[in-house]
Amino acid sequence: MVLVLQEFTTPANTVVIADTAAPPGTLPTPAVLTPPAMVSPLIDGSNAYIWSPNTESSQTVTFQSTFDIGTLPILTLALPLSAYYAFAANETVSVTASLEVVNLLGTVIATIPLFVGANSGSSQDVAITSGDTLLAVGLLGNAGRIVVNATVTSPVAAGYSPNPGRYLGQLTVHSILAL
Repeated sequence: MVLVLQEFTTPANTVVIADTAAPPGTLPTPAVLTPPAMVSPLIDGSNAYIWSPNTESSQTVTFQSTFDIGTLPILTLALPLSAYYAFAANETVSVTASLEVVNLLGTVIATIPLFVGANSGSSQDVAITSGDTLLAVGLLGNAGRIVVNATVTSPVAAGYSPNPGRYLGQLTVHSILAL
């Protein structure tokens, strides 16, 4: 299968859409890089963890990452796509993803659920979830993107300053045809 996309969550493609520590009226806001802990796992060699610009213990943050997969072929009958998502956090995280088809005007014309997953809650856990779909809506000029929503809860502080959360995800998309 052809590699269509391989990309990590970054402040450029990820926004915070919900945050229990955010002041009213400040969302959405871009995610920020945060240093990994000494025991934070790497995903494909990366330790570029992100978090909200706000930090509290037991904070719950929802991230929305948008990964563009490009312009779809002009007359697609049925284009199979396989999406794999590896993710890690220093506490619990649950993820959902969908494939969106967007027309030339920027309007979403189709939303196709891809996967749902969760980790074990361990700070040393890299979880993997995946989904397959047939994309049969390729018309002239339509583009595809995968939107991943991840809800992460940061750890409780053990008698010291707030314990910041950390989250890292990597999306890999394959197809039998290059897009």
